[in-house]
Amino acid sequence: MLELCDFLKINVNELLSGEKIMADSYDKRAEKNLLAMKRELEEKNRQMLRAEYLVLFPAVLAGIVLIFVAFYVSMSAWLRALLTAFALVMIFTVAFIAVGIEQKAGYYACQSCGHRYVPTYWQTNLACHAGRTRYMKCPACGKRTWQRKVLTKED
Repeated sequence: MLELCDFLKINVNELLSGEKIMADSYDKRAEKNLLAMKRELEEKNRQMLRAEYLVLFPAVLAGIVLIFVAFYVSMSAWLRALLTAFALVMIFTVAFIAVGIEQKAGYYACQSCGHRYVPTYWQTNLACHAGRTRYMKCPACGKRTWQRKVLTKED
């Protein structure tokens, strides 16, 4: 965006607004653009978290059905083992993808100090959890708390 603004001889705020901004209304327009970008980011995070469920639940359900089929339908032992292995690989693969989506969308808020941050993929993946709340160590205060998922950096 910066290269385009240099080429057009305008600033980023004018690019986002789609119009030339006078000096007296520049601050108001900048604040309006920042709020619009914040709302857009929150909506994108909300959509990503919805997509997590849309990916996770059908795949886990299909994996469970495959495991039931493998154990309750008459078939050879090698086919039963293959079907069970496929179902487990599918469930774990989709679970790792879902955790990646959850890790990237939004922030985790420390209950102790209120610090909001994005943990690494492995911190998120290896933490005990209940829904979208995870038991992790806060990088700011160093305490381990149950940290809930939030969409914004600040309230």
